[in-house]
Amino acid sequence: MNNFFLFIASEFTSSVGDGVYRVALNWALVARYDSARVLALVQFLGLLFGAVVQWRSGQLIDRYHGKRVLVTIDFVLGLVTAGLSWLAFKRPDEYPPLLSLLFIMTLGAIGAAVEPAFFSMMTAVRQRPANATANSWMLGSYAVSGILGPVFGGILIQASGVWTGFAVDALSFFIGAALMTRVAVDVSSERHEKSLYTGQNPWLWTWRTVVVRRIFTFEAFTNFTVATFMIGLPLIVSRIPHAGALGLGFFYGSFYLGVFTATVIVPRWVQKLPQAIVAYSSPFAIVLGMFLALYGHYVGLAVPGVFLAGFGLPWIDVLTRGAVLESVPQYLLGRITAVGSVVSTVSKLIALAIIAAWGALDPIWVMLASAWLAFSAYLLTTSRAVHGSVSF
Repeated sequence: MNNFFLFIASEFTSSVGDGVYRVALNWALVARYDSARVLALVQFLGLLFGAVVQWRSGQLIDRYHGKRVLVTIDFVLGLVTAGLSWLAFKRPDEYPPLLSLLFIMTLGAIGAAVEPAFFSMMTAVRQRPANATANSWMLGSYAVSGILGPVFGGILIQASGVWTGFAVDALSFFIGAALMTRVAVDVSSERHEKSLYTGQNPWLWTWRTVVVRRIFTFEAFTNFTVATFMIGLPLIVSRIPHAGALGLGFFYGSFYLGVFTATVIVPRWVQKLPQAIVAYSSPFAIVLGMFLALYGHYVGLAVPGVFLAGFGLPWIDVLTRGAVLESVPQYLLGRITAVGSVVSTVSKLIALAIIAAWGALDPIWVMLASAWLAFSAYLLTTSRAVHGSVSF
């Protein structure tokens, strides 16, 4: 089990840095522009090139294995983020927007391969627990890093400036790469036979496999709504007097505290409840939390709303990822995971493009949240009240 914890620790370290980076980037944008359109446009450009990379990353992962891909990516991301930190340090008040955007787009493009590589590698890590437990621990680690990273980042940035947030992110990538080199994987999984590697079209396989197709479509609707909501968080905080970067870190921390709380509960109930019904019911609680955060007009309502939104997501992520692992053969896992990542990224891109073009957040969120709830209701009426991936 220690080997699996080492695997988790590698991703945890870089995820803490990501949390610091998220606060640094979003606060720098809000402080300078205070615009939903600018926030959406910057994130759109970062994700756009990431979608292109994800399109091809599954083949690289299946051919060279996720461990090699992850170590390489973390090291390169560390170098790029260090460059962004240096740029912000040298010109703290007005560093060049186009050059900064180039760094951000590069980070988005390279970092896009992390999720499919990490997820596909999980089945090859030695001393790995059962799928539901492993997924929950992974998501729990991500949630804890989501709490620590933004809170630490908010304190650090408030005290020393945006460049320190980027510097911490760079250091986290280097540490994560070093830890990943120590993770032991099954030799049989280290490289697949070429006949298995070239024999399947992952997109066609996904379309023909009903369970995976339904899950990926559901996750696309989820990302439409969640991406729109996350754009709104910095704007909510910017309207709270004296909140600053620390306030933004606190709101992000509240969101991931909800995620962490749910990951503690999910494994205890995952075998006792119809998994598909639980996953497809969760959007109703998540949308309620988002509504309180966006329209509560009081910190006393906004913070619990953010917490509730975070609390609902693991009931989707843990259960749907477990169903995908049960449904996808090992030799296709990297490519099918990449398909899911591309679907998720493209759905975020569409939401961000709508916000950037329209420039108004509220009507877009209402429209996407309504569509998500309608699709979830349809899936609920067509799912099975049984356990396992067949219920989806």
